[in-house]
Amino acid sequence: MSKRFTDTEKYKKVFVRGLQGAYKLLWDYIYHDCNHAGIWYADFEVAQIYLGKDMPVNKEDALKFFNNGKERIIVLPNDKWFMKSFVEFQYGKLNAENKVHKSVLNELSRSGVTKVLASSLEGAKDKDKEKDKDKDGWFDEVYLNYPNKDSRKQAKKYFLTSVKNKNDLTNIKKALVNYKQHLANRKWKQPKSAQTFFNNWQDWINYEETEEKSDVSTSSPSVRAQIEADSKRK
Repeated sequence: MSKRFTDTEKYKKVFVRGLQGAYKLLWDYIYHDCNHAGIWYADFEVAQIYLGKDMPVNKEDALKFFNNGKERIIVLPNDKWFMKSFVEFQYGKLNAENKVHKSVLNELSRSGVTKVLASSLEGAKDKDKEKDKDKDGWFDEVYLNYPNKDSRKQAKKYFLTSVKNKNDLTNIKKALVNYKQHLANRKWKQPKSAQTFFNNWQDWINYEETEEKSDVSTSSPSVRAQIEADSKRK
């Protein structure tokens, strides 16, 4: 009888907790019935005998439920399934110098899992490359509209760090519009270096222009000093 690690918190996890009773039991059954490499021969006739007639399951629904929101099962040729989380949970990072790990690696290779995973990883890399291309284009669009085109390399570094999605892109464009309006209302002001703006663009998202008050005596010392300094530059 083989023994393996189990997660004592698994029934508290959203995925397992959300499964119907029959498929919750099936998931646990597959985990214990698969081989040492996480590969299970998908024999639902035998599985149904062990689960009991009062726990009806079928292959189509099992795949639908198990892969809902995330790929947890990879379907292999010859009616075999691979549990993606099994190997990492049982062994951590596989080391070919370890005899047990080497056996797992050989089994994964024989079953075609390594090719499937390699294909998935390449697909993920391609998607990442496409995202990077998108972000490069986003940066060029915003940078070309910035009034001081210096420190491009550093500005791009700050941009890629802070602009993660289209919502961020919308916000940085809004911030740039606000900043350019601020400069237009103060024609004596020089625009900040590009790297400074791209590092702090969030400060300008909700910026609103206000008229400078002529009565500086009512202002705080710091504001008063800023207004006086601005007036001298005009």
